[in-house]
Amino acid sequence: MNKFDVAKVLLVITIFGVAVLLGYQIMNPGPRLPVYNPSDLNPDLVDDQVQNKGRNHSISDFSLVDQNAQTRTLGDLKGHIYVADFFFTTCPSICIDMSKNMELLQAEFGGDDDFLLVSHTVMPEVDSVPVLKEYAELHNAKDDQWIFLTGEKSEIYRLARRDYFAVLDSDALGDEHDFIHTENFILIDWNGRIRGFYDGTQDAEIQRLIGDVVILKAERKG
Repeated sequence: MNKFDVAKVLLVITIFGVAVLLGYQIMNPGPRLPVYNPSDLNPDLVDDQVQNKGRNHSISDFSLVDQNAQTRTLGDLKGHIYVADFFFTTCPSICIDMSKNMELLQAEFGGDDDFLLVSHTVMPEVDSVPVLKEYAELHNAKDDQWIFLTGEKSEIYRLARRDYFAVLDSDALGDEHDFIHTENFILIDWNGRIRGFYDGTQDAEIQRLIGDVVILKAERKG
């Protein structure tokens, strides 16, 4: 076999190897996170109005105000991967660890324009814009990455129960006897779909969340 024939054989082998590798990648695209719909969840977490919905659930539109007195809507979040939680600034218990872990997430994905953190106060009657601003500064929140939201209590509670499924359902939606207290972090993709739930007070859960954000970013790149 002359040098020309050897070169042809090596070329064929190379092309074959590349084809096999590409085929493997197509057949095995890597891990993917589930997309959660109401029918996939514990019914106690799901409002009766959406309990049997089995597909195409996404976060609905809203109008709330951030720590800089800017009106925020769903349009500000669409196109981003983000983590949502529900807290209040005077919470003496779980919110302390939750805020610490939101800081950790901000540090982990700092400078990533595609990643946001969204914290909704469940005590808007106390957590005014100036209070949220002070709290944001206390936790080194970057305005372009960590958004704190306040507004109508009924709207915040609707989001928690009917959109994010962050807490056990209740007949009351934001009246004076109603109170949300949840450690859940919820991972949302660029289309507003729920992709994961995590205990925001547990270090192991935060590491799992970080790993899932990386998976989600890879999925988006295709």
